[in-house]
Amino acid sequence: MNNFSFKVSSYFISLFLIFSFFATDFAYADYQKIAPGNTITLGEFVFEDNFSPSTTDCTIGITDSLNLVVVASTTIMNERSDGWHYYDYTTLPTAASGSWRAIMSCGSAGAGDLVKVDKSFIVDSSLVSTTTIEEAISSINTNTDAQLLTASTSLAVSIPTNVWNATNRSLTTFGSLVADTATAVWASGTRSLTTFGTLVADVWTNTTRTLSGAGLDSGSLAVQSDVTTASSSLAAVINANTNAQISSAVSSLTAEIQSGWNVTLSDFGETTVNTAYKAKLQVLNYATIPTDADSLPTVVITDSVGTVQVNGSAMTKDSNGTYSYSYSIGGSAVGGVWETVVSVIINGETIKVNDYWSLSSSPADVQIIEITDRIIPFITANVRIDNMGTAASDFYYVYCIVSSEDNLCGGGDDIDSASDTAYINAGSFINLQLTLDEMTTAGTYWFKVKARALAETNWAASTEQFIAESGATPTPTPPPSGGGGGGGGGGGSVLITPTPTSTPAGTYNNADFNRDGFANSVDFSIMLFFWKTKSPFSNPYVDINKDGQVNSVDFSILLYQWGK
Repeated sequence: MNNFSFKVSSYFISLFLIFSFFATDFAYADYQKIAPGNTITLGEFVFEDNFSPSTTDCTIGITDSLNLVVVASTTIMNERSDGWHYYDYTTLPTAASGSWRAIMSCGSAGAGDLVKVDKSFIVDSSLVSTTTIEEAISSINTNTDAQLLTASTSLAVSIPTNVWNATNRSLTTFGSLVADTATAVWASGTRSLTTFGTLVADVWTNTTRTLSGAGLDSGSLAVQSDVTTASSSLAAVINANTNAQISSAVSSLTAEIQSGWNVTLSDFGETTVNTAYKAKLQVLNYATIPTDADSLPTVVITDSVGTVQVNGSAMTKDSNGTYSYSYSIGGSAVGGVWETVVSVIINGETIKVNDYWSLSSSPADVQIIEITDRIIPFITANVRIDNMGTAASDFYYVYCIVSSEDNLCGGGDDIDSASDTAYINAGSFINLQLTLDEMTTAGTYWFKVKARALAETNWAASTEQFIAESGATPTPTPPPSGGGGGGGGGGGSVLITPTPTSTPAGTYNNADFNRDGFANSVDFSIMLFFWKTKSPFSNPYVDINKDGQVNSVDFSILLYQWGK
């Protein structure tokens, strides 16, 4: 498998996630917020290495604020032809308020293109449901001016009619509006509840008591004509609010609701020199429908040292409310974190969104050429690592043997693993013989290698399946020499069977196991061959301190005599 440029590496993820939602008043938040009972759209643009829309299935999982799974993590998301993968989820009207966790996953670890993106959102019961507002507006619009006028007239007529035509009036019918009158009436010692009819007659014929005055500023008793006049005035006031005023108020409310827009810029992640950067922008109206901006959005791209590489270029319209922009990255581009700023005009207001992304100037490429030794306990792979960039660099590489293709190097569950560094010139490569020596059981396994420049975060990786075999220990051969332009540095061990000499083992106590006059990497390889084994040894010299085993004590002696 060659170098990853699909969003992030399957082995090391450095994610810069800037996911912004904007309204024309420039308000935005890290997570979307919705009211209980509303629908939220969770999505992301996903592209292949060549920046074509990805057809890889993406899944979504949602857990509410009470830690209950409401959407299983294996749920397949919808996708469109432009690379937009999305999932619409409607909360219940009784949904719990708080942060709802959502994770979007695309690809797989085994294929080396796994991407996981945080799509969490907030359910807030203090927000007004747009569905409820729309229903209220619809209800208002159905009440025409004629209906309102009819209702007002009916109210004006029914109030005086019902009051004065009532044959069975009581003080309790009027409640607090006649509290003062009731107090005065009941203060009279000649009246009682049992003589209610007489009480009513006495109230209306008594000239010394009033209901507060017909004009509200005199002591005269309010009669039926006064109430009728007041009711007619009330109807006039209601009728003064014309249909135009009501329509204006409804229009203002509708305009405020429809002013909310979401502007989303894709998160590019990481890439390398001699490739292309691609940005996707989507504009959604208040109903989450893709809607065109006032004009084509413009792009400004600044490199890691602050130099503007693209200054105000227009994006290309792909479909309604969806725009894209591609930028070819030259081989001399400066590595590091770059920034893309997109400006979009909606209803005369300018909204800016940005994306931080990482450029690798010394990308690696890793290939496992072949498994050259499959006989346990030693497994050896011939590996090539290329520097695909424009600058020389030290490269850090990790290799391991695992029992499952999905298992990654590290994590404490490898059968065996190791790591090292090597210096590789720009455009060059190295060949390594990488040996792991703790295989104990024959069977099917996977040899994995990943590498990156020390200053980079973008990993390249390769995997090779093989069958480990048990049998007689083979005679190892030296690794191939050279490696494409001399990257320098090399990893792995080389096993060489020593030629015994006539020197008695008991009198030989140095680290020159092959008796060539030097303590060097060849002797180290021989020690690895017998590491952690017990006597008797086919090469009696590997047990330097003669304690019956090859271990760290012998290794310390080898290090002391190294190069001598």
